[in-house]
Amino acid sequence: MTQIVCHRGASLSAPENTFASAKKALELGGSIIELDIRQSADGVLYVMHDETVDRTTNGTGKVSDLHSDEIDQLDAGRWFNPQFEGEPVPRLDAFLSEFAPNAGFYLEIKKADCAKVAEIVSALGIEEKCFTFSFDPEMRQQMILRAPAIRRMIHWTTAGGVEAAIEEHGAEIVEFHAHDFDPEHIRLCQAAGLQVMFYSDRFDKERFELALEMSMNFVNIDHIEEFSRLKRMA
Repeated sequence: MTQIVCHRGASLSAPENTFASAKKALELGGSIIELDIRQSADGVLYVMHDETVDRTTNGTGKVSDLHSDEIDQLDAGRWFNPQFEGEPVPRLDAFLSEFAPNAGFYLEIKKADCAKVAEIVSALGIEEKCFTFSFDPEMRQQMILRAPAIRRMIHWTTAGGVEAAIEEHGAEIVEFHAHDFDPEHIRLCQAAGLQVMFYSDRFDKERFELALEMSMNFVNIDHIEEFSRLKRMA
């Protein structure tokens, strides 16, 4: 059964990477929350996509330059809609603890101490409910070293093939995008025992339906409601 990975939570309905967004994602039929991880100047891990807090909070500056007492005071909701005023920037440990009983997690490491990520996940006992990826090769390597129990994902374009995905990247999941969504390559991954995921930030009905038809393991999407409807009709 294809599981819905909610890209930054229900980011079309609530401010991305917040408690409100994750809660809404589960209400809409999602089962896995995709979130981004960055680290404050004093070493606290936060759920935050951008390098700076400027776009999604009422503050300014790089996450890595701000101390946790500053980040904890930021409003991460009003920019999206006044009804979300007062929504905090989630600390990673609190966020995972809140939703672990009802969700899995796709942990995208932007820039953080991977040993600390592993420590938090291990303390909650949710290694099997998580998988991870980073665009930063150093972060990917650190997650292999520091968090070997957490499954790893790699993009098909980055890996370039099944053998490289497994042997070079240590991946158990391969993600395909619109530009490289090739049923033959997806089947090659499935035949090798890899799990497969499709990412799209738009409503891509044709590929959504094909993902369901091919029994892809995951779709990593913004349009949760629309995919849920297709899934019920399949």
